[in-house]
Amino acid sequence: MDELLTIGELADRVGIAVSAVRYYERRGLLPADERRSGQRRYREGSLRRLVFIRMMQDAGMSLDDIAVVLEAGDNQAWKAVAQARLEALDEEIATLEHARGALQLALLCRFDHPLTECAVMADEIDRRLGPDTPAARH
Repeated sequence: MDELLTIGELADRVGIAVSAVRYYERRGLLPADERRSGQRRYREGSLRRLVFIRMMQDAGMSLDDIAVVLEAGDNQAWKAVAQARLEALDEEIATLEHARGALQLALLCRFDHPLTECAVMADEIDRRLGPDTPAARH
């Protein structure tokens, strides 16, 4: 790609709104490579940078974290941000797996309502209440 892309062409290639490209520029994440008659123009490197930004957003990184990665002067700087996000993802996955398990337990209940007529759910409720609650002592 030797030619310069307009902001609309760039946005179309990545599948995002032009307003998002403008927002990334305001945030300092994606400066225009050139301006012709006041219009932004972008090279292939900027297209690749925009795809990278979207990939990092897909991984759940904030734009502030993405800025740190883009501006990192060494491996240690960007890897610290990536490691922190990986740890957060692990926590989210554990939470989701626990939620999935709770729903699977609820589906095992053979009675009308999981709150009042299911021993499996009652045991989970008691576990969450802990040993110090009056309901768990019964």
